[in-house]
Amino acid sequence: MINDCNLNDIGFFGSPFTWNRSNFWQRLDRFLFNNEWLAILSATNVEHLCRTLSDHAPILLNINVANQIGSYAFRFLNMWLLHDSFKDVVLSNWNAPVFPDNNISAMLRLWAKLSRLKQILRYWNKNVFKNIFSNIVEAERKVSALDEFFLQNPNEVNLSNLNNAKNVLCQLHSQEESYWKQKSHAKFIMEGDRNTMFFHVIANKNKTKSKIHKIVNNDNILLESDELICKSGVDFFVSLMKMIIFLFVKYLLRMKFLMLLRI
Repeated sequence: MINDCNLNDIGFFGSPFTWNRSNFWQRLDRFLFNNEWLAILSATNVEHLCRTLSDHAPILLNINVANQIGSYAFRFLNMWLLHDSFKDVVLSNWNAPVFPDNNISAMLRLWAKLSRLKQILRYWNKNVFKNIFSNIVEAERKVSALDEFFLQNPNEVNLSNLNNAKNVLCQLHSQEESYWKQKSHAKFIMEGDRNTMFFHVIANKNKTKSKIHKIVNNDNILLESDELICKSGVDFFVSLMKMIIFLFVKYLLRMKFLMLLRI
């Protein structure tokens, strides 16, 4: 039934069971979501609450619509490779002198070029490549307008303009398909299948299941807001780095002490 209705079980947190009677434990109760829900409300999560006096545990549906905080890490998008100006952008940036010292070499030079290229691609993506979905909507409007204009004025010039607009739209659809394929981490697809909905659904389902909604910190305090969860992660890694530095300094002092004893 779940497969036939194209529904998704996004998982849960809490007790693994929602029903108990005698020595029988089962997960009988659950929320199921269609693809449209996951596309719009991908931050949804499900929690199994305490059973109290009932043999069924209530399940809580949390619908989070707040925007994700913080900045996104840089991710290379395969669909960029399908844009006409992408290779020129990379080539011109890679051949440019390294600022401020063009004499650096080896890994330092590679790191400097990659770091600069990352910033260039971010700017290029925002101002030249732009939003793939907005591009498709605009291209579809243009094709529709040119198609109507050609029907009213059927000549070679209008036909050429219409075909060029269709080629642009086709290229944008290829970019979109590449985007969803990369997002979904899909390894294969049936030969000849051009339906991007498959990738779209998997990407949204993975995004929903991988989001951290709650966490217990080292003081055994439950954190639920995005701000507190992010701060807890930062504090943890800062403490970890301090511990590593302390152990490293301790190791150096011990080595120095052993060398003095040998002298």
